[in-house]
Amino acid sequence: MKKSVKIDSSSTRGIARSAQRKIQRNTGATMNLVLCSGYEYSKSPESMLQVIAGTLGMDATCYKQRSRSRPFVELRFIASHFLRTYFPTLTLLNISHYFGALDHATIINGLTRTNELLATGDERFLTKYETVLNSVNQWLQKEMLGYGSAISA
Repeated sequence: MKKSVKIDSSSTRGIARSAQRKIQRNTGATMNLVLCSGYEYSKSPESMLQVIAGTLGMDATCYKQRSRSRPFVELRFIASHFLRTYFPTLTLLNISHYFGALDHATIINGLTRTNELLATGDERFLTKYETVLNSVNQWLQKEMLGYGSAISA
């Protein structure tokens, strides 16, 4: 049986700070931890795809179009990158189903191309990517602000 325990915000901050110090001491990495009481993550890959398509002025049905024109291809590249980043439990095959059951190798190619375009600094692609990144972050932030109290250490 799962037992629920109430913890006050000062204790929660202490837990977050302690975890931060241990992580920094063991790995050298510096990070900010956010603990949210009673928080349940309800965002879905489908809703993220809606956000991405809307941000780029496209419809969610565009993901499944077999077009090889640049806007459609970049939409799939960016979307697969964000799905892989924000939903790490999705397999490449799962991601491919959102794009009309493409082969998993196609998703690997898209992820590779996305990383190459980001690394080379392709301005047109970077502009699209950063616009989507801002929209996705706002979308995620709305989720966090809608539940419980987010406590930053």
